[in-house]
Amino acid sequence: MNVFGFLRRRKDIRAVVQTLRDRGIAVTGPFRRRNGTFVFSLSGCVVTEHELLDLANARRLHPAGVSELTARIIKNSR
Repeated sequence: MNVFGFLRRRKDIRAVVQTLRDRGIAVTGPFRRRNGTFVFSLSGCVVTEHELLDLANARRLHPAGVSELTARIIKNSR
């Protein structure tokens, strides 16, 4: 990945996190894993930067969309 792709992705993630915070959804992070992946705490679940970007691409940056994502994460972790 080139530098410009990384900077654009970083800007997109920042915009997604700010949108969620503006809508009253608690987002903590970013935190970096040892493998370099950025993760965030979102409503008590750990989500990756890719999951946040997928949520934005699906236009699900609202409480119901976040609920569906966290429920799916919890279901898949069991």
